Amino acid sequence: MDISKKKSNKLNDEEILSTEFIPEDEDHAETQDPSDKNLDTDIEVDFKSIFNELKVELDEANDKILRMAAEMENLRKRSFKEKEDASKYSISRFSRDIIIVSDNIERALNSIQDIKLPKNEAISNLIAGIEITSKELQQVFARHGIERFDPSGEKFDPLYHEAMFEIPDEMSETGMIVQVLEPGYKIKDRILRPARVGVSKGK
Repeated sequence: MDISKKKSNKLNDEEILSTEFIPEDEDHAETQDPSDKNLDTDIEVDFKSIFNELKVELDEANDKILRMAAEMENLRKRSFKEKEDASKYSISRFSRDIIIVSDNIERALNSIQDIKLPKNEAISNLIAGIEITSKELQQVFARHGIERFDPSGEKFDPLYHEAMFEIPDEMSETGMIVQVLEPGYKIKDRILRPARVGVSKGK
């Protein structure tokens, strides 16, 4: 009797243990929190949002870089232009002053053309020296890009000419240059001094 009771008790204990450690089946897994089902979807939405934000920031950064590059290029061009102008026109002020010297030499030579000078070797040498100086001065002007222009017979242009007076002339078109008091000078494409002229005044 005691042996059979012990066997039955042992079987009951095994049945209890087997029922206590039954693994979860599929039906039991479905009883999880419903919010866990949308976990993957929520993560996907977050990645898309982050990607869009990063793309906007990247576009803004690219735009700033392009603008900065354009500004640097414009600055480089301006600096190059200023350097080029400084090289071209650095002697402009000096040139204006030396032009006056050239004018005085030319006036001196013109003033003696109609004068009968005595045949004197010293005087002849003096005049020859002045003429050589005038020619050399013009050569110096040419080497430095300083150009003299005489607008006789041209149409008056206020950018290049300075009208000192008008001359009534029914035979000429109004605004034509009929007399040049002083020739003009320019350096490269910049006017150093406009030509001082007399302009015709027709009917």
